[in-house]
Amino acid sequence: MADEDTATENAAEQKGGMMKMIIFGVVGLALLGGGIFAGMTFMGNDEPAEDEAVAEEIAPAKGPAIYQSLHPPLVVNFLDEVGDAHFMQITMEVMSRDQGVINAVRENIPVIRNGLILLYGQSIYEEVTTREGKEKMLADGLAEIQRIMTEETGDGSGVEAVYFTALVIQ
Repeated sequence: MADEDTATENAAEQKGGMMKMIIFGVVGLALLGGGIFAGMTFMGNDEPAEDEAVAEEIAPAKGPAIYQSLHPPLVVNFLDEVGDAHFMQITMEVMSRDQGVINAVRENIPVIRNGLILLYGQSIYEEVTTREGKEKMLADGLAEIQRIMTEETGDGSGVEAVYFTALVIQ
């Protein structure tokens, strides 16, 4: 029986020793991790992480949208497929996120209006009465405004969108 008691005591001592080693190991890993974190935090990292650099390249900082009306409405006469005359009255707004671009658009409204009247005067009635036709008109109008702004200011990329605020087709 004495042998059994000493064997049980030895097993208990070994178990207690193993528990102490596990606790010391866990505490040591926690201290190591905390040291690494503190070192990175206090030393600072001047270079952004790769994910942050990629995110900045993909999504540049954008400000609020700024709009400029091309008032008064454009009035354009155009034809249908059989040659009958029709009229279109268009009220449009230009959108940018840069006040400098909006100022440049404002200074060039007469040239922009002229370009859009010439562009939309080539429209065909059956095309502009569909949603796809109207969306094409917006895309073509944006391209025309960007072309004009490039000619007038050297940069047309600041004009991001064009919107109809009223469109009447007769």
